[in-house]
This record gives sequence, C-alpha cells and structure tokens, in this order.
Amino acid sequence: MIDTNVNRTNPNDVKWGVTKDDPDLLPMTVADMDIATPAFIRDAMQNLINQKVLGYVIPSTTLYDAFIHWQKVYHGVSLTREQLILIPSVAVGLSFVLRYLTDVGDGVIVMSPYYPPYQTLIKSNQRQFIDFPLIQRDGQYVIDFKRLEQRMDTSKAKAILVCNPHNPGGRVWTNTELQRIHELANERGMLVIADEIHDDTVYSDNQPVSMLSDLMGEDAASQTVLLKSATKAFNLAGVKTAFLATKNTQILGKLKQAATAEAIEEVNTFGLVATRTAYEQGESWLKEVNAYLEGNRDFAYQYLREHIPMIRPMYPEGTYLMWLDFMAYGFSDQELDAKLRSLGHIALNPGIDYGKAGSGFMRLNFAVDRNVLKDALHRLESFDKAVKAN
Repeated sequence: MIDTNVNRTNPNDVKWGVTKDDPDLLPMTVADMDIATPAFIRDAMQNLINQKVLGYVIPSTTLYDAFIHWQKVYHGVSLTREQLILIPSVAVGLSFVLRYLTDVGDGVIVMSPYYPPYQTLIKSNQRQFIDFPLIQRDGQYVIDFKRLEQRMDTSKAKAILVCNPHNPGGRVWTNTELQRIHELANERGMLVIADEIHDDTVYSDNQPVSMLSDLMGEDAASQTVLLKSATKAFNLAGVKTAFLATKNTQILGKLKQAATAEAIEEVNTFGLVATRTAYEQGESWLKEVNAYLEGNRDFAYQYLREHIPMIRPMYPEGTYLMWLDFMAYGFSDQELDAKLRSLGHIALNPGIDYGKAGSGFMRLNFAVDRNVLKDALHRLESFDKAVKAN
C-alpha cells in the first residue's frame, strides 16, 4: 500500500532544493517523509478540486470526531469537541500559547538538544529561553530530575515544553517520567506544553504515552496544553492543519477568546479534508509505514554499529530520525558538515542547530526508500574511509 517511489527534486522543496547547487548531494534532513502521502488522502483532496470551487468552508463535525476517536483509541486521551482549537501548525500553536498563557520575560524550560524553532519562537515572543540539557545514560537521553527541580526553582520558569517522542534524540518518555514532570510543574503552578507531533510514528518495542492521557489523571493534565497534528505520520506538512487541546477550563476560555480575536482557526481547506481522511482511513496505511520505518531504523542502526563504529547512533524509540554522534572524528561542527558534503556527498542536519548539547552530532532522517537509505549509509562509509585515509 505504501509508495516509496517519489521524486522531490524541485528547487522549492525544503529538503531537496539543496541539490540545485550540488546535484550529487543526497539530503537526509528535514523531518518529512520521502514516502508518498497516502493515495486515499490524495483522492479526497482531488475530490475537493473536482467540485470546481475552493470557497469558504466550516470545519466539519466529522473532522473533530475523527481526531477525538484517534486520540482515544491510539493514545488513551479522552477529549470533547469543546476542548479543541484548530491551528495552522504546531509551531503556530506554540507561538499562540506562549503569547496568551505567559507574559513577556517569563522563562520557558526546554530540554536540549531541542527542535530549533523552539528557541526562535520563545525568544521572538520575548520570553526567556531556559536551556535544560539532557544527560546520556546507556546510549539514551534521560532526565536528571534533581537538576530539573533545581532549574525550575532557580529560574522561576513559568512553563516547560516537552517534546514526546523527543526530537532529535528519538526517546519516548515513559509514563513515570511524564508523571514526574507533571508533579514538579504542578507544584510550582507551571504550564506544561506538550508537543506530540511525532507520537503516531510508533514501533513494536515502544508506545508513546500522551501527557493528556487518561493514565496521567485529572491533576496531572490540569496545567497541560497539547499540540498535535497528522502531518508527520501521514506526510502532510504542507497542508497546515493541527490541533490544540486542553482540559483546563480557565486556560481553554482564554485561548478560545484569543483564537476568535486572531481568527486562528481559519485553516487550509485542503488541510481539513486531508486531516479528517487521515484519522478516518489511515490505520492500515500507518501500520504498514511504521513497520517499514522500523525496518529502516533497525537496518541503519545495525549497519552503523557494524561498519562505521566511529559514528555512534542513538537508538530511536520513536520518530523517523536518528541522532548520530560524530565526536570520535574530532571535527568542529562546521568542519564536520563540510566534510560530510565534500567526502560523502551527503547532507544531514547539523547537531549544533539543536543547541550546544547537539555539538558533535548530526541528525539523519530515515523515512526514505530502503535503497536510498542504503545509499546514504554507503556515503557515510565513504566519508569515514576518506577521513581515515587522510
């Protein structure tokens, strides 16, 4: 059912546009998939075009029902229509939440390495970006909760942003870890912002728990705002539709009023159709694509460990992103990026873009055809051999 035969080489493609300057370069970067958007979603969008008029539409009840059903069945989150706000994207939703639920100068804790737009959005909204580095233990990122508690107290932060599964590390935070974050935040009256855009990319050895899951309990969820979209799992980044959800009536009232004032729920018509179709018809397709991605993950992880041991991969528990440690080569971040491009003809996301904790790392997107992934790994091996030869 899935189609991995895609051609994205056009100059305006965020990922593949780099090849206009270097046609030999293989980009394994931006977090969308080189796997075709499902045919049933494209058919639904074509049906909209066939109506000949792309006029004003009202978000359908079935759209909300599809999202509510999906969150309940696959993530254990019980929601009502009234607890939801449509937003154009998770990034727009984060900016929106920051502006209306925090004040200028307030601190926001972000665990690093972090998705680069977090810092941009927080600082651009004149909030204080508080970098909280994760620590590595047994090849995975973990949270030092004693240090987190201290950082919360000394910084007097008003919010904490939690990415689950974690981008770029691929860690899926456990129920126990999420409960502890909730406890620490609630004790201090802190807002919890949960970015769960990657939580539908799941593998057989792990299942993300939502911070709004019924498992968390009412108290834990009381200070939480959830940001979620179908765009990562169903390859819909361009349709610009996402959801914001909260169970706190006071927070909800404030955000609903703000959403009306900004007309933020006027989202893309194609996005409404694509998102509803994904949640209504996407179960079988998603199972197949996740199984394929799991095969890619396991293949890449084993290949790197066996053939290029100087590149140390972090095992992704979720997402289709692999965090690679290149520190054994001793290059600066700029040198590493340049040598990967010149010696391996491959482009990865530089780890330094994800904060100081990402220095010496690179991020690889393995949501591609298996043969493309093999090509990427061979290019990394060519880089490795060329470095050693010098």
